[in-house]
Amino acid sequence: MKWLFKFDKDKWQKRQRQMQKNLRSMESIRKIKRELILFFKRNHEFFHVERCIEDAAGDPIAIQKMFDSIPVMVRDMMSGNESFQLAATARVSFLLSTVIQSGVVPHFVRFLIEQYGFQHKLYSVSALYAIGKGSLEQAVAVIKHGAIPMFIRLLCCSEECYQLKELVAAALGSLANQSPDFRDYVLQFGTLTPLLSLLDNHLEPPMLHEKITLLRACSNTLAIFCQGNPAPSFNQIRSALPILRRLIHLNPPVGVIGDVFEDACLCLSYLSNGSAEQIQALIDADVCARLVMLLGFSDGKIVEHVLRTVGNIFKGVDSQIQILINNGVFFCFNAILMHGSNSSVLGKTCSAIPTLTARGRNQMQVGIYYGFV
Repeated sequence: MKWLFKFDKDKWQKRQRQMQKNLRSMESIRKIKRELILFFKRNHEFFHVERCIEDAAGDPIAIQKMFDSIPVMVRDMMSGNESFQLAATARVSFLLSTVIQSGVVPHFVRFLIEQYGFQHKLYSVSALYAIGKGSLEQAVAVIKHGAIPMFIRLLCCSEECYQLKELVAAALGSLANQSPDFRDYVLQFGTLTPLLSLLDNHLEPPMLHEKITLLRACSNTLAIFCQGNPAPSFNQIRSALPILRRLIHLNPPVGVIGDVFEDACLCLSYLSNGSAEQIQALIDADVCARLVMLLGFSDGKIVEHVLRTVGNIFKGVDSQIQILINNGVFFCFNAILMHGSNSSVLGKTCSAIPTLTARGRNQMQVGIYYGFV
């Protein structure tokens, strides 16, 4: 029997390829449609984010939906779209406020007492740290429920729970960083003593390298305690001076050790911006020599802090200024001006020199002798 139609394999394969192409095109269209729907939905949420938050307030189902969409919020925050970032930030802020208003903060503080285990404390400190570095309202909630005394107790405990102590140090720094009033309030609890003790006990090898992240958290919090306008009372910070003198002698000042080193230089730059008596108490001959040596360092941020400190010393007593000169501070200035490329470092060098020459005739002659006037 003859076939009425002859099978054409080439045509059949061509038809199959066309069908597959059409299917891919339809799938692409569906994907674009889904993305457009999501785009318009997000934009709607952005343009009406305040209304969406108001509608969600008091509605457990809407709040739960917001919590479920946290991964989307994170993705929006990491995107380059400012509209998405703003809307996601607003929603996350609302969720944090909801958590605080739910009364969970006192329970986090309660878990810090001795009868609870390490994991309870670790997660509670982590939560309080995240809440405390948010808005002023959130920081007040953490402080109001007695977190600071519990933090200090954890810093002073004899157990070698370094990860927990690192988080506690960071949490105290985040609270103090809210404002000078918060900083002074945190310092009133005697926070500086256990913090300095941790630094003192871990500055020698092998602890220096094994617990460097703990040192970094402590030094960063110490830098926060030293800064602010108005500045902290010098009597509150005076006990930190021996530790700061040790920190600026860390070697090599690179990597995480370099971060600790930079924090120490930053503390000196803040604390030296005071009276002549304060500068004299802070800076000794050994510190002056170390500062001059650091002016030749390659890290621009560290050199900036050192230049700010040297400029403050130039406002102090003549004996300290003479120590700087004897150690070759003007040769370092010449090297920076001739070979430096960092505009901020050059600017601070140029501002430090007039601070000295404006003191009087003798200082002016020194400036002339070294070729700066």
